[in-house]
Amino acid sequence: MNKVLKVFVFGLVALLLTACTNVEAKQGMTAQDVFEKAKEASAKLKNVRTQISYDDFWKTTAPEERYSVKYEMTSDAMLQPEIVKQDIKVRPLPINGEPWDAEVYKVDGRVFIKDTQKNAWEELQSGSIAELFGSMIETVQPTLDLAFFNDFKNDFVLEPIDYGYNLRLSLSREQYKELKKILFLSNNGSETDPDILNGEFPLINKSEIVIGIDSKTFYVTDFKMTMDTTTYSMVQVDGNSHRVKQTINAVYSYYDNVDDVKVPAELLEAAAN
Repeated sequence: MNKVLKVFVFGLVALLLTACTNVEAKQGMTAQDVFEKAKEASAKLKNVRTQISYDDFWKTTAPEERYSVKYEMTSDAMLQPEIVKQDIKVRPLPINGEPWDAEVYKVDGRVFIKDTQKNAWEELQSGSIAELFGSMIETVQPTLDLAFFNDFKNDFVLEPIDYGYNLRLSLSREQYKELKKILFLSNNGSETDPDILNGEFPLINKSEIVIGIDSKTFYVTDFKMTMDTTTYSMVQVDGNSHRVKQTINAVYSYYDNVDDVKVPAELLEAAAN
């Protein structure tokens, strides 16, 4: 009995020491350390699966309009070189239009889409899905572009969690405006022009970004963004304002374990014409 008790106590002490070591290891990392390690890991990633849920709502007062839509996106991506297959479900509120689905492929820097409305392959002239869904969606898929957040890397707060780390960023009004400018410059200009932003005054109800990172591989595991703002025009006298509520939840999995993406022959034929 005493021998069994001693073994149990020894095992418990070893477990506690291991836990303490892990805590110390996590406490020894700064948010900037984790951010940089995650960037290095992302650069080596060969393929990944991404699942995105995106809710977009906006409302204006002059003219009085509102729009609400939910997107569900699943993509498998080869990253070296980049070949992406994405399935998309678009579900607007009934008053805002009919639901539709789409297939999207990105091959050799060219983006092709076939939706249930037209049922024919079309090429996006911009070469970016930001044309359809905004620059932020382009930033978080097929994997999170951490370089996009370089200007904010010293502002992230590190939170140790069970499987690794969270990098949390709560944006001030000035940081929010800076983020919008970066979005505008990062892609095809699908976001608000900075000159227009300078004539607006945003009230930040909530503006938060959380990036989950695995402590063993330093791969990004998930991304969450919540934006809730009310913006007033400082150049118009009609009291114009617009409310925007957006949530993006992206989950990354099957690191370097995704089957090769097969591009349909009909798409290759359309691309050749």
